[in-house]
Amino acid sequence: MKIFFTLLLLTNIAFALVQWLIPFEQITAQSKPLQTAERLQLVSEIESPFNAKPAPTPASIPVSVAEPVIEPEPVISESKPVLPIKLCYTLGPFKGKPAAQKVIQAFRKNKLGIDLRASQEKEYMGQMVYLDGNSTRKQAIEKAEALGRRGVRDYIIVNEGNHINILSLGVFSLKVNAERRLNNIAKLGYQVKSEARYRNRTIYWLDYSETESEDLSQLIDDLKLQNGISKISRQCR
Repeated sequence: MKIFFTLLLLTNIAFALVQWLIPFEQITAQSKPLQTAERLQLVSEIESPFNAKPAPTPASIPVSVAEPVIEPEPVISESKPVLPIKLCYTLGPFKGKPAAQKVIQAFRKNKLGIDLRASQEKEYMGQMVYLDGNSTRKQAIEKAEALGRRGVRDYIIVNEGNHINILSLGVFSLKVNAERRLNNIAKLGYQVKSEARYRNRTIYWLDYSETESEDLSQLIDDLKLQNGISKISRQCR
């Protein structure tokens, strides 16, 4: 029994010495706990295309703000007011000066100014049927006498311009009548010709710049019906 107690005492003394010489923290630090299970990972922590962070929207991207461009104010030019176009008038054509003078007197009675203006024009006289090729007047007369013997007596010998010693067989206002005459002479064996005839003449115009009165308007309407006179509006010079 003494031996048992002696061994127990020595064991306690040895254990106390070990505790005194080696701290408890070093003994426990050498033995690490075994890792028996893996750490669970949340779905939100796993990188995948389903839980990837959305790209920043254009509103979240910082944008550098440029300074506003100040445009110069437009220069407004002062526009001149558009004046109405003043109209003047012309009456005509008058074939004779006396007819124009009567209208001038009527205007002057109404204290309206009016001016007379003359111009030259070619007046159509008609279609002439003729025979040429006569070198002398004697030859033209002989040809006319030959036509007379065949019943053609309406003729005249012409000596003017380029028509020297031609034998005119008539001037017709209607072309159809001229063609009928030409065909009849051609049947007699002659080389007959035809051309339009004109003559120079003086015509007259009346110019004024004020609107006529009511009685003058009636006068102009009568001239339109009786003499073919026209009232022409024009811009004043």
